[in-house]
Amino acid sequence: MHSKVLQRTILGAVLAGTALGSLAQIPVPVPPLPGIDVRITSGRPPRARHEVRIARPGPDYVWVNGFWDWDGGRWRWVNGRWDRPAVAQAYWIPARYIRTSRGTIYEPGHWSNQQVVITDDIRRNREWRRHERQHERELERERNRDYYRDRN
Repeated sequence: MHSKVLQRTILGAVLAGTALGSLAQIPVPVPPLPGIDVRITSGRPPRARHEVRIARPGPDYVWVNGFWDWDGGRWRWVNGRWDRPAVAQAYWIPARYIRTSRGTIYEPGHWSNQQVVITDDIRRNREWRRHERQHERELERERNRDYYRDRN
């Protein structure tokens, strides 16, 4: 009778291990990244700082250049770093600063799979529309990088 209890225990452990093993292979969905707010600042950012890249920590890391971030009252430097995209096909879009007659339109640096939030006031701005056309050309080159790589 003792051997039957042992057999059932072993069988239960094997079945539980098999179930856990199959659960471990189910991909965990990546949570969405927070949205990026494009805003108009009162001044221009300082000049970019010179940074030294350290060794890449792994083959799937991408270098993200440092940039000036507007915190609502002043510019704050964000150091460059090696970072891993949350999604394999995502790429880093550097911070953008578009000078206008009313200040600087600031689009923070972000991953290509993040949502960019733009107000109607900014959308109506002529400099922003010019920037958007240029950005669309850059995105087209990035989407078709193999096509353009052969042509350069």
